Amino acid sequence: MLPNQKKADYSKLIRLQIPSQPRFVSHARDLLFSVARHHSFSLSSATDLKIAFGEVLANVIKHAYSNEDDHPIFIEIKLEFEKIEVRVKDFGKKAKPTKMRSLDLNDYRESGLGLFLIKHLTDHYYLDENQSIGNETVLIKKK
Repeated sequence: MLPNQKKADYSKLIRLQIPSQPRFVSHARDLLFSVARHHSFSLSSATDLKIAFGEVLANVIKHAYSNEDDHPIFIEIKLEFEKIEVRVKDFGKKAKPTKMRSLDLNDYRESGLGLFLIKHLTDHYYLDENQSIGNETVLIKKK
C-alpha cells in the first residue's frame, strides 16, 4: 500500500454480479432495499432508491445488452455515513447521451420515464463516460 493510499473498508462494500435477465432485477432491487433499510434509510428513501436502481438495471438489459440474457451486470453498493452509492457496470453498447430522452416530462413518448425517475428519486446520478467498454452508472442517495 502506498503511503497516502487509504485502506479499503470492505465492511461497507457489497459487490454482486447478476445475469442480464429481467427475473434477477427484482432480487437485486430487494437486496438494495434491505441494505438501505438496515443502513437506517427511511421507508420512503429506501423505496426511491429501489425504484431508481431497478430503472438502471432495466436500461442496461434493454439498451446496453439489447435484451440478450447471457451478459453480466456488475453492481457495487458502498455504504457511507449519510448516504449509499450504487455503481452499475455493464460491457454492452455504449450509451449515447445525445440520443437519450430528456429529463423533462414534456419529452415523454411511449416509454422513457426511466431517466426522469432516476433523476428525481436520487440525490445525484451520472453516467461515467470514461469507460473504454460499456457503461457505468452511479446513483447516490442520502438518508
